[in-house]
Amino acid sequence: MKAMICEAFGPLENLQWKEVPDPVLAPDKVRVRIHVASIGFMDTLMARGLYQLKPPLPYVPGACGAGEVIEVGSQISDIKVGDRVSFLNYYGAFAEQIVTDEASIVVLPPSMSYEQAATYRLSYNPAYLGMVYRAHMQPGETLLVTGASGGVGLAAVRLGKVLGARVIAAIGTPGKEDVVRQAGADEVVSYSQGAPLREQVKALTDGKGADVILDVVGGDVFDECMRCLNFMGRIIVMGFTSGRIAEAKTNLLLLKNASLLGVFLGGWMTRDLPGLKRLNHDLLALAEAGKIPAIVTHRFAMTDSVNAMNTLLSRKTVGKIVLENHF
Repeated sequence: MKAMICEAFGPLENLQWKEVPDPVLAPDKVRVRIHVASIGFMDTLMARGLYQLKPPLPYVPGACGAGEVIEVGSQISDIKVGDRVSFLNYYGAFAEQIVTDEASIVVLPPSMSYEQAATYRLSYNPAYLGMVYRAHMQPGETLLVTGASGGVGLAAVRLGKVLGARVIAAIGTPGKEDVVRQAGADEVVSYSQGAPLREQVKALTDGKGADVILDVVGGDVFDECMRCLNFMGRIIVMGFTSGRIAEAKTNLLLLKNASLLGVFLGGWMTRDLPGLKRLNHDLLALAEAGKIPAIVTHRFAMTDSVNAMNTLLSRKTVGKIVLENHF
């Protein structure tokens, strides 16, 4: 098979599309022919050696994809050849095929496309984990989403409306207001222009602030989030795309009886398989009902993975970026 290979951590341009041996199928594994893979910020960090997990080299980047099962191990009973599936791991998706654990597989309903299957688990899964499982967000609460025009951000905006919240979308790049409104945002604010973010949010909430804040940006934006959190509010820490890991002012949490919640999908899903199955069951039901559509704005050939990852890092995109194999 062919795959995008990382032989040394460093610039993305070091990645090469090349012929490699087919991965060996163990009795408890599933082989999938990959039709579509999606790109997340984690993928770009890992290839550059900047992620907390450093896979053994050489490795194939890419966490999430979707395709057709073409072989199953002798111990596999619930998945069969021909099933349309998605998979989610730390790496291995930027290739023509992958051998993966049964636990990483979700069998798709007939109505779900490979494109949606390859994107929802890297976007809707962490958003749902954060808002429902960790923050226990309730209908009628106000949700603030930072980085709202990105993959996870748009998913959080959409899910927030599905869950009955009033959604304030915070964006950093001009020109992205329309896309977050189309995803369901009730209000749009900017953390790069105009008044400080805290003032914009308080102006929209009668001075109270947001009940739940999902932050993927970190840095100065997180500092502002700490200042526009409502009493008994919850901040979901989900990333640091700004490049700076913020430090929380714990006196603000104390005074507001507020909570700071870390959400790391990769760490959770390997420790709570029953919870992961429930989460995927809930999201598949929403997908079949048409409530969590795929928001894909850029498509590249799998062979063009480097260009696709650089496009993500340019911060000029909205929604998800996918890679496609053409067999």
